Amino acid sequence: QLTGFVIILLLVAAVASITVNATGPNKNDILSYTTGKAIFVIVILNAGIAAWTEHKAGDALEALSKMTQASIYVLRDGQEVKVDVPAVVRGDVVILGTGDVVPADLRLVEADDVKVSEMA
Repeated sequence: QLTGFVIILLLVAAVASITVNATGPNKNDILSYTTGKAIFVIVILNAGIAAWTEHKAGDALEALSKMTQASIYVLRDGQEVKVDVPAVVRGDVVILGTGDVVPADLRLVEADDVKVSEMA
């Protein structure tokens, strides 16, 4: 979070402000350092907020990927069973419905009004 050009520029400005005030005539006045301190506080606060936002976005993305884990209906032992796509094995009869994504290479046994979109 602290490697962006603007952030580095702000840190340099804060150090420069503190350095100028430390070598100036009012170096014993604590209020002369407020600009540099304020810049440091704002940069640290900005970095904290950005890190927290990234963390929450990562959690949301992980939850979304778990929600969209693909599953499909297959015919096993004469019964329709819902399984995750990685669990589809050779010999399963995949039952496709409208809008389903084909989970693997397969042969169509029976089809009515099939349309294919090969965007992947």
